[in-house]
Parts: sequence; C-alpha cells; structure tokens
Amino acid sequence: MSKNEIDLDVLPKESGRVFDELRGGNMVIARSKDDFLYILDFEGQFHMFSHTAGAPGGGQKQFPKDEQYTATVRKLADIADAVYLVEYDKDMNLFGVMYTAEEGILDLFPGEDRDGDSIVDFGGFVD
Repeated sequence: MSKNEIDLDVLPKESGRVFDELRGGNMVIARSKDDFLYILDFEGQFHMFSHTAGAPGGGQKQFPKDEQYTATVRKLADIADAVYLVEYDKDMNLFGVMYTAEEGILDLFPGEDRDGDSIVDFGGFVD
C-alpha cells in the first residue's frame, strides 16, 4: 500500500476478527443496504461515523470501550449485511478515507440484488 492509497477488503462477519482489526488501528465498516457505519478504536474509545450513500451529511459519536459498547460493536458484525476492512496510512485525511472506501464498496458491491434484505437502522448508534 502506498502512502495515498487504501486497501479495502471484505471481512467475515465475526466479532473476534472485527476487534482484531480495530485493535490493529484499522477501520471497520458495517453496511446495511446504502447505510454505512465506520468504526475506529482510537484513544480508548470507539469512534463511529454514519453515512447514507448519496446523502449530503452524516453523523458521528464516540463511545467508551466499556462492556455495553463492546457488546454493541460485537452485535454489529452479526446484524450488518456486510463488514469491510479498510487499511490506510494514518496521515491521510480520515473523511477522504471514508469517502474513498464507500465509493469503492459501492462500485464493487452496488447492492442491487439486496432488495429482499431487511434494513438495519444505524441511526441508533450515531446521530
């Protein structure tokens, strides 16, 4: 990976793997249809950013890494349609990384065959 690129990969929907990647300083993305929840483990907190593809804005919140929010992140691996891993140079602009990852996911997995899937509302996690 060069300095201005990201690596994007599909993760198995396993909470152990999600936590391993977060501890490693990587970003994990949970997706439900066109809703994306970006998760980081930074300075002892979970940082979560939400965005709906095509929408002008999003939300963000920080949560302590306590039992309640660890369980919440664990559950995300189970309820999301898909989970992705983003590896990136930490000097890169975080919002640029999220934008690039989302565009890459939408290009690779447009979601047109997902009409029968249930919708998971990430709004309860991030306002």
